[in-house]
Amino acid sequence: MSDSILILVRHGETVGQSSVRLYGATDIELSGKGREQMRKVGLLLADEKFQQVISSPLSRSMEGASIAADGRMSDHRIVKDFREINFGRWEGWTFEEAKERDAEVYAEWQMRRTDFSFPEGDSIPEFHNRVSNAAREVFYEPPAKTLAVLHKGVIRVIIASLLDIDFQEVRKYSIELGSIHRLEKTADGWRTLSINETAHLGESRIPESF
Repeated sequence: MSDSILILVRHGETVGQSSVRLYGATDIELSGKGREQMRKVGLLLADEKFQQVISSPLSRSMEGASIAADGRMSDHRIVKDFREINFGRWEGWTFEEAKERDAEVYAEWQMRRTDFSFPEGDSIPEFHNRVSNAAREVFYEPPAKTLAVLHKGVIRVIIASLLDIDFQEVRKYSIELGSIHRLEKTADGWRTLSINETAHLGESRIPESF
């Protein structure tokens, strides 16, 4: 019998088109489609009993958690260190726009994907350390079942941290908007049960949002 189950959900689409644009520190709300994606998550998880619901302080995460939990928010924990990376002056841009508007820095990012500081924003190593440290603390002794509605980069770092695998391996995982990722903690440690569940999204799925 498993010790605990962690269900990680990426929040839904936002008014700023998180499917294509770099929104990290910017606090943008869910769009109509994003709320529909979260409702579909909630329907899929309707029979689950959560002892804990987690979000970041950003509204797209908090509202996503509220919709997905569908009233089961008696123990809602906001973890400030689970906020998404700050893309600095690239906030709201697409990568193509970053390439056009900030070519020199974009070329540096291409060469230093794991050791790069976004201009006027966060450094990737510091972001990884922040989220990893929080994950080890928050999920050190998790309850039987936890729902965490978070951000793409945060989910990747949490998975890498809990499974103790290289982040470059986790970068290969698709983390679509509204997707579900299940981890199980047993006496032998954490293991994955599923990655990037999207069948529940139906026509609201955005495949290019990985």
